[in-house]
Amino acid sequence: MIMPMEERIIVKGKHTPLVDEETFNIVQDMIKSRTGVRKKSYDWLLKGLLTCKECGKKLSVVPQKKKNKITFYVRCNTYACNTHLHLCTPHSNNLEKLTNYVLEQVKTRCREFLDENKYMNVANSSKDKILKDRFNFKNEILVLEKKLKDIDKIIDKLYEDKCKGLFEDEDFTIIYSKQTEMRKDIAERIKCLQKQIENEDSSIDINKLVKDFVELKEITRTMMVSLIDRIEVSEDKEITIYYKFNILNMRKLNDDEELINVG
Repeated sequence: MIMPMEERIIVKGKHTPLVDEETFNIVQDMIKSRTGVRKKSYDWLLKGLLTCKECGKKLSVVPQKKKNKITFYVRCNTYACNTHLHLCTPHSNNLEKLTNYVLEQVKTRCREFLDENKYMNVANSSKDKILKDRFNFKNEILVLEKKLKDIDKIIDKLYEDKCKGLFEDEDFTIIYSKQTEMRKDIAERIKCLQKQIENEDSSIDINKLVKDFVELKEITRTMMVSLIDRIEVSEDKEITIYYKFNILNMRKLNDDEELINVG
């Protein structure tokens, strides 16, 4: 149990201080003079959805104070962490303008989806493709899972051969690293395929979700995350929205052209 400050008895001069009292007081005054309060993070509608098209990293938000007004901008995390290495560019965009643009684009796409004639055309035209993709995804997962089992057997055999002295340490390390890297890549690919299948098999009522997005005045982060997989921002400020549902990524250019998958 921690004793309250008002109940404590403080007796000075009982031990040698690490710093003299004058220095201690100066430092305390310096700490008190800090008027700014550091904030660890900012809560914003597109948080976690924005990615850099060039490097694939997330975009974060940074405040800029001009004439007593704070304006928020998004910035590439790769650039922010390694500016001197020139690994990427700032991708600086005004957060408010970017958010308004994304909301308008998503609402436009949702309105198109809700248009009965367009929706029926898109749904009927894309149905076979979606079923075919799902079938291919599941088949690819089966193939990849077999490869994982084969790699596990190879790694087990490597250990046995190393224990028998059939491999030098350097040779073992090279082969082992290569196999574990392959195993990691395959496991990631399986997760990606499973996610796509889950999105297509999701029990979410996409019609209701889209309808709510169009009709509600206030859009929440929950709605954004439910609809959108990611939003890519390019160095040239081009914005590409990737939805979680393939049917929203399917778009008809005009009446004479075929459907394209923009996601």
